[in-house]
Amino acid sequence: LKMMMVANLGRLCGLRPDDVIYTTLPLYHSAGLLVGVGGCFEVGATCVLRAKFSASQFWDDCRRYDVTVIQYVGELVRYLCNTPKRADDREHGVRMALGNGLRAEVWKEFLQRFGPVAIWEFYGATEGNAGFINYTGKVGAVGRANAFLKSFAPFELIKYDVEEDQPVRDERGLCIRARPGETGLLVIKITKNTPFHGYAGDSQKTERKVLRNVMVKGDNFFNSGDLLSIDHEGFIYFQDRVGDTFR
Repeated sequence: LKMMMVANLGRLCGLRPDDVIYTTLPLYHSAGLLVGVGGCFEVGATCVLRAKFSASQFWDDCRRYDVTVIQYVGELVRYLCNTPKRADDREHGVRMALGNGLRAEVWKEFLQRFGPVAIWEFYGATEGNAGFINYTGKVGAVGRANAFLKSFAPFELIKYDVEEDQPVRDERGLCIRARPGETGLLVIKITKNTPFHGYAGDSQKTERKVLRNVMVKGDNFFNSGDLLSIDHEGFIYFQDRVGDTFR
């Protein structure tokens, strides 16, 4: 079911049967396999695969294969922006880009140079129990909090002590919500709609990803390990990764 939901991401973003999606992402990762190839199967679109990303050949490939949708991770877009400018930078048929990890300054530079491509930035994790998608095109955001999202996938941003590497708790032992504009740890409530199945054969790692007594005694939340923020308009922004790993 989860694989089907991820593969359906392209349809949610407006992927059509007449689209040609171009991906250079590895197929051993869910982004390339499920969002890219799986998304094409879902709507009946055409998929163009390249074995290895090439910044210098990227737009030539898009023109050669009549590409209308590209898939990215943030650094891929930065590499494209760092290539020497060409007179035909805007001569392509790409109408949409789908991916994650795109920094605001690179996002702006990409649009200014390569034209009005609709950017669909999303946030998610293979083992996670919920995700976000920027359906408004707000530069730098990974999504927007709203009543429907919160009812289907109850999530919180809670205060986090980076030095102690643990959530901040009040005198009752419960976690404290981050204020608008304040960076907090993303946790998603484990429910029937948003289950966390854990890691196969590793019960200890699974247990470490479950945060208990978050908002009330006895509740269980999935610990994303990611620090995000929400502004006063409800837009959600990825900030950092806790611990000694990075994205």
